[in-house]
This record gives sequence, structure tokens and C-alpha cells, in this order.
Amino acid sequence: MPTPRRSVTFRVRFNDARFAEDLARCRAEGQQIGRQTRIELERDGAPRHLLTSCGAEHRDGTDLPGMVKLYLPLPYGPWGLVLQGATDTTGLHLLAIAFGERHPSRRPSVYDIAHHRQHGTWPSAMR
Repeated sequence: MPTPRRSVTFRVRFNDARFAEDLARCRAEGQQIGRQTRIELERDGAPRHLLTSCGAEHRDGTDLPGMVKLYLPLPYGPWGLVLQGATDTTGLHLLAIAFGERHPSRRPSVYDIAHHRQHGTWPSAMR
């Protein structure tokens, strides 16, 4: 009898200071989703089938090549987490770059924040 196929998952790490900064920007609902998601990802990892490529040079001015995103709550909630492949002494993992609202009005999105953290500038749409 064949054994069931196990889903591929990636270990996830968070930068405490950046994550605290991201949570401080969120309403209570987002803070709850962010904290619960972090617990689950650090415990279980990120399932590959739920990760979506961010891509480079998006129409909103963000440039996030090689990064992936999770929509929260699953499957297509209004919050998001942007992650990037990284290595440390324990091996390969995904590093959380930014958490926040995906498309808020009048505030930077999670994608804008990730772009700023990677490039040191705000995307063209934010200028």
C-alpha cells in the first residue's frame, strides 16, 4: 500500500523587532492574525502550495524578485506576509520580511514595506 505523500513545507524565521513594528501598525484584528500566524509558521512551517511568487516590478511600483507571499487568513484574506529565502547555521528557511494589510487605503501595504526594507526606498507609487 502506498504511503500518503507529505506536503512540502519550509521553516520560517521572524525578526522580532521588525515583526513588532509591523504589528504596531495593525488594527487589533491584524495583530491577532499576525501573532497566530507566527505561532503556526514557526511550529509547522509554511506549506509550499500556499506560497505565491511576488515577482519583480509590479504595477504598484514594488520590486520584490525572488520573494513569496502568504495571504492571511488563508486562503485569500486581506492581510499578507512577504518572505524571502535565507540560510543560517541550521540551513535553509524562509525569513519573514514584512507583515501587514495587502491593499489598504492611505497607508503603506505589506508589499510597500517589504520593498522599503529591501531597497531602502519607498516604491514609486508611494513617492
